Amino acid sequence: MWPTRMLSRSVRRTYMDLDYAKHMPKEYVEKVKRTVPKKVYTNRYGAPDIVRWTLHPDDYVPSDGRPWDLDTFQKNSQRAHNYHQHKLRRKFFELRHEEKVAIPPEEWTIFPGDLVQVMVGKDKGKTGVVSHVNKETNAVFVRGRHTKLINEYENLGESDINSIYRQIEQPLYIHKGQVKLVDPSDNEPCEADWVLNEEGNEYIRISKRSKFQIPVPQLARATSEYLAPDRYVEAEGKDTPAEVVLEKTYKPVLKSFEEEIADTMGIQDKRKLQPTYWY
Repeated sequence: MWPTRMLSRSVRRTYMDLDYAKHMPKEYVEKVKRTVPKKVYTNRYGAPDIVRWTLHPDDYVPSDGRPWDLDTFQKNSQRAHNYHQHKLRRKFFELRHEEKVAIPPEEWTIFPGDLVQVMVGKDKGKTGVVSHVNKETNAVFVRGRHTKLINEYENLGESDINSIYRQIEQPLYIHKGQVKLVDPSDNEPCEADWVLNEEGNEYIRISKRSKFQIPVPQLARATSEYLAPDRYVEAEGKDTPAEVVLEKTYKPVLKSFEEEIADTMGIQDKRKLQPTYWY
């Protein structure tokens, strides 16, 4: 058992990296969330830096929408504004939101493109394909299922513009059991788990009930850069070729950074370093 446990720890869980925002810069995602420092007070004579946040990460409210969507961005910006105003007035800024515990990445089992079954609402018992997921709130959106009819011009009040209605998919939460994967063996809802394959070199997704493998759909590998990794086309002059990235050019030497730069630039320094002491 002990060697098997060590082997399972050494195998990389590649499914944890399957995310639409995989190639989006982390700085950009944090910026649209507004959880970035507004100002950092440094040089405090050894004391820790004081960070003045646009919106403190502990006060960030996860939303079912993607952070870069317009509605979600406006909500985050308004909350950041309220947070800043409370700081100026020296008033306590209450969280006023329910703490949402996200499912750990190693336990996440539903991805875009999966065939799932709705367990609640008017579409209970119907199957559909997952369009996108939100791991912050454990939300799953199923294409054409669990929808709500909305008026796009509802906020405009009385106007001469004709109302336009459309169906919007509402979130289904995994931790509440509102949506489940469909077992390929009998087309019934099931729970899934990640186990090592027979070769012991990759994690596969199986049904807990039938032990039947549920392959990860190709749509789950789609990101903001491509629909599939093998279909990505490098932009000439902008993307660094893969062979150049993988080329090993760094040669470690027993020199300081200053000495290495001096040798590269051909600078000869004949001065002798004075001895230093540690107390």
